[in-house]
Amino acid sequence: YQRRVRGKHMFLLALVLSLASAIGEETCPADMPGCSSYASFDFEGWSPPKGFFGNQRNEVNNVLLSVKVGKVPQFLDGSLYRVGAALFDFGKGRRLNNLCDGLAKVHRWSISKETGEVRFSSKFLRSEIYNRSVAAQDMVATKHMGEIDPPLTLLEKAQVLFWDSKNDNNNIAVWDLGKEGVTATSERPLYIDVDYDTLDFLKKFNPPSNDRSFFESEAMSASHFSKHPVTQHSINYKLVFPYDKGLFSGKDRPSYAMYEYFTDSSGEVVSHLIGNIPVTGPELRIVHSIGVSENYVILPLFCMCLEMKDPTDIGANIIWDATRPTVMKILSIKDKSVQSFEFPAFEAQHNINSFERVNAKGELEVVTDFPTRLYPVQKEEITVYDLLNIDLFNNPEWRYANSPIDMNNRVRLTRFTMNTVTGESHAQDFPVMWNAPKDTSVEFPIINPNYRGRSYCYVYLQVWNNNFNNAMALMKVDLCQETSIGWEERNKFPVEPVFTARPGGESEDDGVIVAPVFDSTSNTTELYIWDAKNLEVLAIVSTPVVVPFTLHGVWINGV
Repeated sequence: YQRRVRGKHMFLLALVLSLASAIGEETCPADMPGCSSYASFDFEGWSPPKGFFGNQRNEVNNVLLSVKVGKVPQFLDGSLYRVGAALFDFGKGRRLNNLCDGLAKVHRWSISKETGEVRFSSKFLRSEIYNRSVAAQDMVATKHMGEIDPPLTLLEKAQVLFWDSKNDNNNIAVWDLGKEGVTATSERPLYIDVDYDTLDFLKKFNPPSNDRSFFESEAMSASHFSKHPVTQHSINYKLVFPYDKGLFSGKDRPSYAMYEYFTDSSGEVVSHLIGNIPVTGPELRIVHSIGVSENYVILPLFCMCLEMKDPTDIGANIIWDATRPTVMKILSIKDKSVQSFEFPAFEAQHNINSFERVNAKGELEVVTDFPTRLYPVQKEEITVYDLLNIDLFNNPEWRYANSPIDMNNRVRLTRFTMNTVTGESHAQDFPVMWNAPKDTSVEFPIINPNYRGRSYCYVYLQVWNNNFNNAMALMKVDLCQETSIGWEERNKFPVEPVFTARPGGESEDDGVIVAPVFDSTSNTTELYIWDAKNLEVLAIVSTPVVVPFTLHGVWINGV
């Protein structure tokens, strides 16, 4: 693990942190009102999830599945899509070991209201990186987030920078961006559509930026799109760098250019600039997701900072720096103005929700919520992106305690409030509403999508503990009443939950939660469907192949 570990393999120990924010104070205080009734988790006796983190080469198409337990709710009519890394080597040559680098595979569970059938497909994303690697029967040189073995040679680095096309291995998230197919994404403004039914490659595209000049380059975007609560347009940023220091472009510093995406009359995905958020060099941060309310786009600049060191090893350019504040910049959709608010240092990845409210003084506040964590060190080159390493996932001896630094420090659900009138702001942690063993973590938040950009109460999260063979569970938190419930079954490993609302449902939690669950005792994957009100299992559906760990998914109605 050459460079960033300075010869110490222990740097990889916190890989779960990007996936599951680790907790310093893991359980609610015993004297807290309601503590005894909070969600509780006991991960003793779990067996390792062998086969969950690694290669899974089988592809299947439209296989009819059987319902093993319960009954699929009759209102479900659509598909759950998920994407993740499923190939890290060909048994020889170069090996990848980071979840951000493994070759992408898309999975689909389709549920037909008309026939009652549940079908499954799984297919590798036919990106250029995948096609070239299969042709060579080896992992080709490309930009990468984690360590690779053997490392790129100087000649390969030059080839990647000046000859090869951009890395299109979109293995992080999927989104309903257009109307032709489901869109696979990563941390770059380059998207791939695959067919809704067959998962066949359709096209690779980047909708043109209508304001970008010849003297600017687009470097990054968020893996996650956000939807505007009224227009339902998807919104994301492109990190834009001017080559000319503003001489011809008119821009003398980088900016996060916010775009809305929608389909035109011909069905093509087009983009429209909402506005630019200029930043200084110290404000360059990794932004994995943004917030959107009715009138504002929220750019969260947490303390995972960018320092340009290596153009091919992306992870080498990211550092944790708590000497810089967290900055929230909000862009007015109406007048393009930008306001900036400072907070203490936090690290966070996934926006839960954002909305607007009027306080007791009649002043407009913008609110955005995240699972957050704080590290006990001021500055560190080892970051959550370095630590998404499958070798540690598969090492039953690996523990957070092995770390030379404590990266399992203080995770909370945190609310950031920004007063647009006075310019004042504050961050407030919700109580720790769970009982769990040390080093338990909570992340991958999801809400009822009908409440995006609106005041809400319920958030569903994945629970994870590395100290107990990567034990995983689910939790529902009521932020309004400050209560929680959980679902846990020994040796069952659920990934990020996805909420599907019941059509016409009157309550916020009227719907179901769907997610694939890996069973470490049988080395199989099943699709689980839970009642979103009480996390009762409504149905368990067989799946013909193992589905490796996937980072993110999306439910799309009617496909």
